Amino acid sequence: MKWILASTAAALALAASSTQAHEVAQPDYEAEAKRIIDGLDATGMTAAVMIDGKVVYSGAFGTLEEGSGKPVTTDTLFPIASISKAFTTTALAMLVDQGKLGWDDPVRKYVPEFGMWDPWVAEHFTVRDLLTHRSGLGLGAGDLVMWPDGNAKPADVINAVKHLKPVTGFRDGYAYDNLLYIIAGEVVGRVSGQSWQDFVTNNIFQPVGMTECAADGSRLRAGQSFVRGHEREAGASVGVPIDKRMEFSPTVAPAGGIWCPSGDMMKWAKFWLDGGVTASGQRLISEKQKNELWKGVTPVGSGIIKPMGGSTNLQLYALGWFVADMEGTPIVHHSGGAPGVTSNFILIPQKHIAVFASSNDYMSTAGAWTRQIADKLIDGKQDSDVIAAAIKQNDKVNAEAKLAVAKAAVTPKDAKKPSLSLSAYAGTYRDPWYGTVTITEKRGKLAIDMSRSELLDGPLTPYDGDTFAAIWPDKTMKADAFVTFKVEDGKVTGMTMKPISDITDFSFDFQDLNLVRE
Repeated sequence: MKWILASTAAALALAASSTQAHEVAQPDYEAEAKRIIDGLDATGMTAAVMIDGKVVYSGAFGTLEEGSGKPVTTDTLFPIASISKAFTTTALAMLVDQGKLGWDDPVRKYVPEFGMWDPWVAEHFTVRDLLTHRSGLGLGAGDLVMWPDGNAKPADVINAVKHLKPVTGFRDGYAYDNLLYIIAGEVVGRVSGQSWQDFVTNNIFQPVGMTECAADGSRLRAGQSFVRGHEREAGASVGVPIDKRMEFSPTVAPAGGIWCPSGDMMKWAKFWLDGGVTASGQRLISEKQKNELWKGVTPVGSGIIKPMGGSTNLQLYALGWFVADMEGTPIVHHSGGAPGVTSNFILIPQKHIAVFASSNDYMSTAGAWTRQIADKLIDGKQDSDVIAAAIKQNDKVNAEAKLAVAKAAVTPKDAKKPSLSLSAYAGTYRDPWYGTVTITEKRGKLAIDMSRSELLDGPLTPYDGDTFAAIWPDKTMKADAFVTFKVEDGKVTGMTMKPISDITDFSFDFQDLNLVRE
């Protein structure tokens, strides 16, 4: 793609004089940005760095949409995706400070209809448990309720969680989730009497000075510059704009729906580096609650110290934040990923440093740049070339993805024919957490309709015996699935699904479905 750069004169001046603000030698911000953007052929990115309370770098690159010619500017809003989770926990911390709820209160105190697969777990599930990815559910469990284009309501999410089977014991391991953060947003709404969006806008955005941010995509204002997300087919080098139906609905906002420009994210950074105090001196959360939000709860990964050192050795999930080490220095961070976009936000509290980037491509653009910059700023040395590694990994993944998709599309040589006539598979199937999936037969061909998603509708072709392949029309989703029908006594009684390829995003949790024929 054509590489376009936009930077403000003020940002350049600050970058030139920034060594006065911090004693450690700084990287070439724009050269590193150009390297990752060119290396991944990314569509666009926004980036900013704060040191000792001053924005020392602000840059904008690429275009709002491939082929549009409209440049990203430093005022452009990007979805920050799961970085939004820290706003949800901040809202809850404010309510804790006000004495309106407690972290270890049962969720049912505020959402009486809340349930889990195990009634005992439901009874003992706390507000803290909503926020720390230790529920016992699997990675991304239930995301199909809203992904890739579902229009679920909070009630749908609360219902889904009741029926999702755990894969580990309660509080027995880490598995990232989104649905429980949506329920946490519901707690904010019910306790405060305001919608999550209004509470965050009125009580966080406005006092912190984040006046350009939108609490969800429906609140973007006329005249604001904002991006379109981009995805790629397996093996493709250039992103294409996502189907607009993929953009998150307001329901997803507490888990990942906020849009912000980089300048406002620097205000958010300063608020945290100043200990929960705004630029005007207003304390929004107590020091006690600030510390609570940054206190690690759930170990991420094995928790075992490796024999050989790495840039990060240990990591915990706190309340809406990851806490970890980078080159031996504590960092507080979070990444974000949504259809067609990624973001990354790193705070280095002991060094008074913040690094942020967001890209309108579902690739490692933002994460590679922020980690490269943070690594250099910690001690003035580039201990790891994160950008080079990201480019190399992207090339490897692209090649593997292309092969995986091609292989999955080929019927096995020894494939069996379906055991029944195609019309016998047609019907309506129901899963208690997801809803219905419909199989239709017309002119000797089957089709599948995932009721919650218009994008997950497509042909169903024989693969091997009673297993068929669902090939979705939108190839950029990279989410084709196997559908296996359960046949008993010559009749179809149900079906299960699973992704065809391991490159499929975890939010396509087809494997969690257990569909029974109605």
